[in-house]
Amino acid sequence: MAIPKGVEHTPERLKQTLRWVPKPLIYGGITLLFGRIFKTDCERGSFDFLIGKKVFITISDIELQFQVSATKRYQRTFLNVTPITTEADVSMRVTWSALLQLTTQKVDPDTLFFKRKLLLTGDTELGLRIKNLLDTIELEQRLPAAVHQQLCKLADKSMIEIN
Repeated sequence: MAIPKGVEHTPERLKQTLRWVPKPLIYGGITLLFGRIFKTDCERGSFDFLIGKKVFITISDIELQFQVSATKRYQRTFLNVTPITTEADVSMRVTWSALLQLTTQKVDPDTLFFKRKLLLTGDTELGLRIKNLLDTIELEQRLPAAVHQQLCKLADKSMIEIN
């Protein structure tokens, strides 16, 4: 079965677009996005275990790499997205399609991991804590309904790549 038109070209289009966007703008945008999506979790201290740690994330087919870390200011944890600078405590490598599946909860992280669509290296315990925390977060409740619906449609259309 062929992947529906448009979906198969999304990673390439994203990759081309990201080449023209200044890196500080990309990292700042992801930081703002994470800050909004994970606001309550950060306020509750759910990400405190990341303070002093570095998580590298690579979305391989769109050639996007960044580092996520956490800091505590004013009794609240903040997630920071920056360029990759040093050794990671844990690294995650995923494709755009697998990331869509993961964020819309169409496929659980364990399935992606065992199908080698989600690769984790480094501190296994830290990787499992991140996976378990992200598993509990319902994006449907945190994103505007229209955005979540569009992500789900893209994820449904790209399911063929995961199977």
